[in-house]
Amino acid sequence: MDPAPRLARRGGRDDRRTARWRVGLVGGGFAVAAVVLAGLAVGRGSDYVVSGPPPPAPAIVRTAEVPIVLTGVGNRSSPPFYLAGGTYRSVWSAWGEAAEFPPCTHSVVLMAVDPANAEASLRHVQDLAERIQVPATGASQASYVYNVKPGDYYLDVTSACNWQIALSPT
Repeated sequence: MDPAPRLARRGGRDDRRTARWRVGLVGGGFAVAAVVLAGLAVGRGSDYVVSGPPPPAPAIVRTAEVPIVLTGVGNRSSPPFYLAGGTYRSVWSAWGEAAEFPPCTHSVVLMAVDPANAEASLRHVQDLAERIQVPATGASQASYVYNVKPGDYYLDVTSACNWQIALSPT
């Protein structure tokens, strides 16, 4: 195949066909760009300003409709979580590392982030477990927390055990 004869030939049928393709591709590219830009403008509304600040975030409505389940090992304060208020059922479980180990001591306190939501001083709301001797094979206990005010809370766990705690609205 010798490309030289093809280069020497100008103004033929192949050149016109190639030129049409180029014009079609360039025109199609502009059309696609126009559609994309128009779509962006419509999606952002007529009050869109390129240099303006972003719109404010919508208000977040926090609810505690699903159970809050926390797990851990040893002493720990949980991250804060939101309770919508009312009555909650608390179920804790604790267990040792192996069946042949001695019992472990387990305590859990529900604490309020805002002292105004606490029942007593120092953000204390209610003891969910207080110095329970848990056999290495494990133990569980359920209790209720009444008249919880809406707000943020956390669990303060003092334990030599592995543990899981669930809080569910009733």
